[in-house]
Order: sequence, then structure tokens, then C-alpha cells
Amino acid sequence: MKKLLYLLSLFTMTLFAATPEQVEQYLMISHSEEELLELESGFAAMQQRIDGNGTTYDTEMLTVRFREHLQTNLSEDEMQKVLENYKSPALLKFVYESSDPEGNYMEILKYAKEAEANPELESRIEMVNKINKYYSNEEAITQMFDTLITPIMKRMRPNNSDDEKIEKMRKTYLESMIKNGYRQILYATREFSTEELDELLEISKTPAMGYETKAVTAAMTYAMQEFMEKMADRMGHKRGSK
Repeated sequence: MKKLLYLLSLFTMTLFAATPEQVEQYLMISHSEEELLELESGFAAMQQRIDGNGTTYDTEMLTVRFREHLQTNLSEDEMQKVLENYKSPALLKFVYESSDPEGNYMEILKYAKEAEANPELESRIEMVNKINKYYSNEEAITQMFDTLITPIMKRMRPNNSDDEKIEKMRKTYLESMIKNGYRQILYATREFSTEELDELLEISKTPAMGYETKAVTAAMTYAMQEFMEKMADRMGHKRGSK
């Protein structure tokens, strides 16, 4: 009976899930595929530093797990609405500017600091903060922390991971992610007209944007979870062997 129920639930998820073609289209127009490849490369370098020439995790699984989770956690109808949003010229321009390889963290920080000191950009900053409220989904960010970071803290430092300390770190992590999201949007839209910012804000308010931000953050969390657990095990083992 349990096996039957499992197969039935699996069939139901597949029946209403986004199609592989929709996922491929989304990865292409949202530049998510490029970001996943960069993540694979970064994680491969990370485990090389930790493991040297030892047995390594296949970082290509990050992309596999991301696609799998995204497809099964967005319905075909929801994904279609997400794709409809990408017909917006302002959103496509934002995605392009966000993937600018010349944009680096120090440049973004410098621009944000200069913009915040410029009274003429006050209304633009206010608009960006409104947009960021939809992009930086607090629930999804908190879930990422609880899934990826909390278990690792408890595994690596079981005697030093009390709930109060974790709650403080969770709050700091959430604030940092929201602030970084704001800075990145401010930098990516630095050449946007007022009309383009208005259009991006309206797109951000749509239910489809809510579907997308939650599903993508959850898919990224799922993609990284297995890797992070294995790295925590290895680091914990090395610490214990000293």
C-alpha cells in the first residue's frame, strides 16, 4: 500500500510539474544556467582546497539537483506565468545587467555608497528598495539558512551551537542577504530610466515573481545541501583527527 501511495504521489507531481522544455527555456532566458556553471566551478575549487587529490563530490550534480527541484516545485501553469514575465524588456535588461561579468563586489559597494550620498538619487533608491522587497524573499532566505547552515554548525561544533547563537546568526544572515540584494539591484539598474524602473517594480509585484523567487531559492538550497553536508563531514573529520 505504501509503495502504491508513493507511486501515486510521484505520478501526481509529474503530472502537474513544469515541463523539461519550460525549465530549459527558463534557465536560458534567466541566465541561471551560467550562474550554476560558475557555482559548479567555485565548489570544485573549494573541495580541491579541502580534499587535495582525495575523493571528490561530482559538482555537476548541483545543476542536476537544481533542475530537478525547480521542475517538480513549479507547476506547468506557474512556470508559464514566470516565462510570460520575461517578455518584459525591463526584466530582460535587468537580467542582462545582473549577469555583467565586469560587475564585482567592490564596484557594487562603491556605487551603492556613492548613490546613497547623492540626494538626487533618493527616489531611485526608494524604488530599488521596493523592488528588493519582492526579490529578497525573507521566508526563502531563512529556509536556506535553516537547511544549509544550521545543521552544519551543529555537526561541526556540537558544543558551541546553542539556539540563541544560531538565532543571532540567522538574523544577521537575513539582513546581510537583503542588503546585498538591494545593492546588486541598485547597481544593475544604474542605467535604467524611471519608466524602466516602474516596469520592473510592476513585474516584481506579480504572483509569478513570487513563484519564481521562492522556487529558485529553494532549488538552489536543494542543489547545495548534499555538497555542503559532505564538506562539513570532511572538515569535521579533519578537525577531529588533529
